[in-house]
Amino acid sequence: MNSVRRNPLNGRITMVASHSNEDANTQEVSASWYWSSTENSRNNSWYVNFSSGNTNNNNKYNGNRVRAVAAYGKDFECFLDGVIEAYKDCLRGKMSSKQAVEYMQIAEEDIVCLAIEMWTGVYKPSTSTCFLVKYPKLREVFAANFRDRIVHHWICLRLEPLFEERFVSQGNVSHNCRKGFGARSAVESAEQGMKKVSDSYRRPAWVFKGDLVSFFMSIDRTLLLGKLLRFTKRKYHGGYKEILLRVIRAVVLHSPEKDCVFNGDTTLWRQLPENKSLLRNGEGKGGPIGNLTTQLFANFLMSFFDSYVIWKTRRLNSHYVRFVDDFLLVCDDLKALQGVIPELEAFLGGKLLLKLHKDKRYLQPVSHGVLFVGVYIKPGRCYLSNRTLARFKERATGFNRMIETTELTANDCVRIQSVLNSYLGFCKGLKTYRHRKWILSLFGSGFYKYFYISGHFEKVCIRKRYRKMYKELNYVLPN
Repeated sequence: MNSVRRNPLNGRITMVASHSNEDANTQEVSASWYWSSTENSRNNSWYVNFSSGNTNNNNKYNGNRVRAVAAYGKDFECFLDGVIEAYKDCLRGKMSSKQAVEYMQIAEEDIVCLAIEMWTGVYKPSTSTCFLVKYPKLREVFAANFRDRIVHHWICLRLEPLFEERFVSQGNVSHNCRKGFGARSAVESAEQGMKKVSDSYRRPAWVFKGDLVSFFMSIDRTLLLGKLLRFTKRKYHGGYKEILLRVIRAVVLHSPEKDCVFNGDTTLWRQLPENKSLLRNGEGKGGPIGNLTTQLFANFLMSFFDSYVIWKTRRLNSHYVRFVDDFLLVCDDLKALQGVIPELEAFLGGKLLLKLHKDKRYLQPVSHGVLFVGVYIKPGRCYLSNRTLARFKERATGFNRMIETTELTANDCVRIQSVLNSYLGFCKGLKTYRHRKWILSLFGSGFYKYFYISGHFEKVCIRKRYRKMYKELNYVLPN
């Protein structure tokens, strides 16, 4: 029997074969996907090369029988297609990164291996890279291995639509890690809520702003896992549910701090407080900042707090909005608002094992305004905080220094454009024309070799030559 299968990663025709030790001249070829298995030990197994279809016997010539390779059939092929979809999603916009380039060289073999691990329940996250970022403040980051990121994307492609349904049903009070939402939409919601509750500032109303202590580092992994598993069992009705539950468990309970390599100056960790590092945070606590799943799962966890706030204030004239762990509650009844705050604190501590920061609380009349997500919101006007403007200036100065001293690559251009446009987008709708003009004027003539400014200092655009180079490096993967 001779049949072949086209590899879905690159279209290459691949032969997948198995041998029997009893007759080395006999070869069986199947159209299904296979993976070599072992009988007792690796000494008694044949290995299959998925690139060429060749087999070898690991230089073992004994008379022992070996188990035939395992055939997973059509159902596994469909599952493999889903893993390949997650791989493509993981590569999108990242194909020129060092990790992506390295993985693409082994992807043809390892994607199948990864799918097998997930399918059989033996998948375990591999070694992460740990480093510190200094901007805007010292923070510990764990970067997952690229193959683990594929698993993260596979999970999120299935759970993100369910999370979105939950957020929509709650009235879109959460504004982070969601398409179409962000810091700007959070500010707009807060501004509208303050205006609505106070009847356009004609009636007294009060605003309470709260913040959580070391939010990501305080997440209890076991608590999060329990809520995720119950939610997935109840809401997910797609294929491979048991695999999804197993992989969620593996990802959430993984402790990257126990298996990581350090990148950078390790002495900097001494400057990091204990409650800001997974390395000294305590067993089973904290989510690795840097992983896609950490952000989405943390937002999901806080949705339970959102539900509680909405329920507690259902009979009040109030408005609630949240961005990550910063939240704002506006109410026209001061006594009721003061009574709700301890109950919110008790819920966070008792149900979610999180703490409300005692030094970062703000309770004032709405007429006094409030600083929320880097913007001062006051009656009839909003403007950027001095801290946000200082960060914008600092980034612009750093990029200008980089442009003047080095030759930028196409990827450097895209990174600089993304950062600058994120600040400019945040300025949109605020009275910041003079500030935008002043900060962008800090760039020298070298800046205009790669970029040009569109509109009234509203957007930074990459020149056509470098935009074309980036597209060639990060081509769109076929469906």
